[in-house]
Amino acid sequence: MKLRVKIWLEEDGQPVFGDGRLKLLREIHKTGSITAATEKLGVSYRHAWGEIRKIEQRLGFKLVDTQTGGRGGGGASLTPRAIDFLQSYEKISKSVSDDIDKKFGSLNL
Repeated sequence: MKLRVKIWLEEDGQPVFGDGRLKLLREIHKTGSITAATEKLGVSYRHAWGEIRKIEQRLGFKLVDTQTGGRGGGGASLTPRAIDFLQSYEKISKSVSDDIDKKFGSLNL
């Protein structure tokens, strides 16, 4: 049996960042495309852009750079600051999960 916990960032009671938004940004980074990321995750393109804008506004920095489509095709990539942010968030999340596992394991249930 395992105890699970979810973490997220919030400001003034409003969610800023959590697992769903993390998955979206990971997919954009992996695929190089917002469209491909939304198709994989089963969310609308409009919803994804809305989430990206909310996160950027609340964090105060740009997360995604885009290139307009056309002959050579478009694309999207995470900014270097976004990549650093994701790595820090994932590191903290893993640390919290590891701590919970250790503490729960020591209860001998």
